[in-house]
Amino acid sequence: MKIKKYASKLIAFFVISLFALSACAPVSEEPPEQVIQKFKETVKDIKAADFTLELAMTGVNAEDNVDFNVNTAVKLDRRKGTERKANINLNMDGNLNTGEKNLNGKLDLKIRTIGEDFYLNLMELDANDPSTQNLKPLLDPYQKKWLHLASDFVPESIRELQQNDEETIQKQEQLKELFINTKLLDVNKQFGIENLNGKKVHHYGVRFNKDGLKQYVRRAASVNGREMTDVEVENAVVFADAVTNMELWIGAKDYYLYKMETTLSGGDFEQNAKSDISLVYIANSYNKDPEIEAPLDAEEFNPISLLIGMQFQSPDDVAEEDSEPSSEEMPEGEDAKTEATEQ
Repeated sequence: MKIKKYASKLIAFFVISLFALSACAPVSEEPPEQVIQKFKETVKDIKAADFTLELAMTGVNAEDNVDFNVNTAVKLDRRKGTERKANINLNMDGNLNTGEKNLNGKLDLKIRTIGEDFYLNLMELDANDPSTQNLKPLLDPYQKKWLHLASDFVPESIRELQQNDEETIQKQEQLKELFINTKLLDVNKQFGIENLNGKKVHHYGVRFNKDGLKQYVRRAASVNGREMTDVEVENAVVFADAVTNMELWIGAKDYYLYKMETTLSGGDFEQNAKSDISLVYIANSYNKDPEIEAPLDAEEFNPISLLIGMQFQSPDDVAEEDSEPSSEEMPEGEDAKTEATEQ
């Protein structure tokens, strides 16, 4: 009797639990192709973003190995009626072992753009290679302070990203439409709807659609006034073959991309070699005010002054300066004559 009593309670508990779980889960999930398409269409709506990118690279062969990491925090503001703004915090560190040499170092750099004004703040640069060590005395006066970079020394391709003229905006809109209307991704795995940092998201495993990727590369080049050959297109998309895993987390309500993980694996560059690259994208917010302002204490900086310093401050000059006696060691006046006479 007790067994039947417990069994009935267990069945009741199971039924209630199953009902509760089914009530919490979505009744039906959209077709993945439809979700992917809606995610692509959100690029037209995104005017501001706050996200991070993490890249890790490792490579090993018979004699050499590399271990390299890049962490980037990015804020972008492209809202209508405001200057184009960006704030980028870049952290890099790693080491490279090449037979007899072991190179390691780190870089901490802040970049800020307001319209076509570019600001840099070198927080840290440290590496054990001789070229960086020789450069450090020249860079020390500029470290940990905001510098307003002369526009002539900003590459044109980067300056174009900040331009707000009609031609630039038209090109960017064409690229957006091309991205939306080209089949770039195929879904090969469905993980279902998950909770990511308090948001309901669709979680998919995807892979590149090679034909669509080739089409996009060719047409994107055409938008920028360049025609690519078949060989150039093949070389541009060869990375797709190295992608061993790619996963997307797409908002169930707004269809924004909130997370992406990509892994590339290879080793074809050398026999007995292996390389892996991991890329993780995490979005903190979209279309919110990222509060990017020009540094008030920025100093004017022209890289020519640094180049001139490099020209006149060669390693040989530094060695000669170190070998010369200081003014305290040099005899002066009558003392000098006396020492000369005594000698």
